[in-house]
Amino acid sequence: MATKAEFLEQHSLFKELTEEEIEALALITDEVRYENGAMVAYQGDVADSLYIVKSGRLYAEARKNDIENDSYVVSTKNYLAGDYFGEDWLFVPNVHPANVKADSRQGNPAILLIINGINFVRFLNQYPDALHELAPDVELVDEEERVVAGLPDQAYAEAQKLFAKAKRRRSAISILPDELVQFNARRSHWYLLVQIFFPLLGLFAIPGLIFLFFNAQPAEAFLYRLRFWVPGIFAFIFFVILLFQILDWSNDYFVVTNKRVVHREFDLRTFRVDIKTARIDQVQSVEVLKPTFLANMLNFGTVRITTASAFGKIFFDNIDVPIRVKESLDRQSKMVKTLDASREQTLLRQTFSDHFAVKPQYEPVGEKAASLPPVRSVYEDSLWYRLRQRYYWRVETDDGIIYRKHYLVVIIESALPLGLALVGFLLTFVLIYYFQFTFRQLLPWLVIGYAIDLLWLVWRVEDWRNDMFQLTDRLIIDIDRRPFGFGESRKQALLSNIQNVNAYTPNLIHTIFNYGNVDIETAGAESNLVFENVPYPSVIQSDIFAQLENMLEQQSRRQRGTRHKEYALLLDVYKQTVEQDRIPDRTPGDVPPL
Repeated sequence: MATKAEFLEQHSLFKELTEEEIEALALITDEVRYENGAMVAYQGDVADSLYIVKSGRLYAEARKNDIENDSYVVSTKNYLAGDYFGEDWLFVPNVHPANVKADSRQGNPAILLIINGINFVRFLNQYPDALHELAPDVELVDEEERVVAGLPDQAYAEAQKLFAKAKRRRSAISILPDELVQFNARRSHWYLLVQIFFPLLGLFAIPGLIFLFFNAQPAEAFLYRLRFWVPGIFAFIFFVILLFQILDWSNDYFVVTNKRVVHREFDLRTFRVDIKTARIDQVQSVEVLKPTFLANMLNFGTVRITTASAFGKIFFDNIDVPIRVKESLDRQSKMVKTLDASREQTLLRQTFSDHFAVKPQYEPVGEKAASLPPVRSVYEDSLWYRLRQRYYWRVETDDGIIYRKHYLVVIIESALPLGLALVGFLLTFVLIYYFQFTFRQLLPWLVIGYAIDLLWLVWRVEDWRNDMFQLTDRLIIDIDRRPFGFGESRKQALLSNIQNVNAYTPNLIHTIFNYGNVDIETAGAESNLVFENVPYPSVIQSDIFAQLENMLEQQSRRQRGTRHKEYALLLDVYKQTVEQDRIPDRTPGDVPPL
């Protein structure tokens, strides 16, 4: 029988992958043999993997309960060798729509290759070209038209944009590795039309009227000579106002993903960018407002999203078809609840199987799937690589992620010692060429002066490098450390206490160089943290939300596991008591005759 790598190489899904990519994919793939009649998947359990039938046959049966709670079959399907299901679950977890069991009555054992979604995402991060090879004929649409919900056939295309987006640090918002956009829009074009109507009218009407007025003057008059200049000045003013309104409109975004609600507001007057974000599970209510007859007729309005975050409310104002936001949020909220119930069911089944030592009806074939080894760069032993790791703005370690302030901060802080070094050079030049000093006479002073200046410069650079912000799986830490051990202050907060994270760039310089602040609001007002002057604040904001989500998921899983173990223990005690016939009857027997 073919090995995992050989089978994957011949399969239609992966035939375009390179030999190295096939080997990596085989490493993260589990090969499992199921007994005849064994359950491969239970309807309603979490679905987050791709299943490929290597040999044998699978039988899928979807059931539904009627009003009287009786179960009946609504659909069936057979999967033969080479068939697969769950390709869209690699990117968006869902629930199994049917019970799937192995059917080995024909003599061939049911052997499946299973690729977990998380491992597949990591595979694509390491081999980004593989996704294009998986779907070479997919034509990508513009990002603003990205709508994933209900379009599983576009999963590959959406994921391709997702990973390309994640690598673009200067994007409107930073997308998490397993995050897909459900709704993405700017303000309505009708809103833009209202904003530019008067500037547009002024652009064409006012200069023309002024030109006619000046042209009506006598040819020798002073006003006649201004017939081109004054209308041109007014036209330029109205054009600038028009351009301002268009640019201000085009840089505001409203985004709903399968994890978050995001409002990105760019104020062109102050060049400030604010990114307000709330998790989907924080959404408490959604209200659609179309207050005027014109708004109803043109179908644009405002969506007011009330959240449990510190922002309280997030507004998607003046957008087309605002009901789409409500539908998208309702769909995501329903999906969150469905997945929570599905995880509860899956974990409950696993807990009871572990407690009662239920023998599994399957066995792994060959080696179990493993994580991809990190790609070691040929430059890792170089001095440049070590310096980059030491001074880079974002460094991932075993303990978490370390952030530093923007390089522009250290340049500004080092401007004075660098300026003094330049002044010293110019002063030396003047003393030698104009005052007849010799270099030997100036050398001791130069050595002392430049040594002090160099120490000052090193102090500035080390002071910048030692100020860091750290994100771990439990804590978020702000470290302000003086160079060479001359003191340190540390402020930290538990990740579980974070209520909201606000990212913004305060002014023009910050926006041009894409650096700003990340405000982390916690349960205690005194313990709020601010990551100041950090590059790509939206990326850091996304990192914090991703870590927070992982922490909440693990915390919820531990709590559910503890509760399920109590259920299993209770059922175990009950079963032992029944087996010992120690429980008296709880319902009355036959009524004795009168």
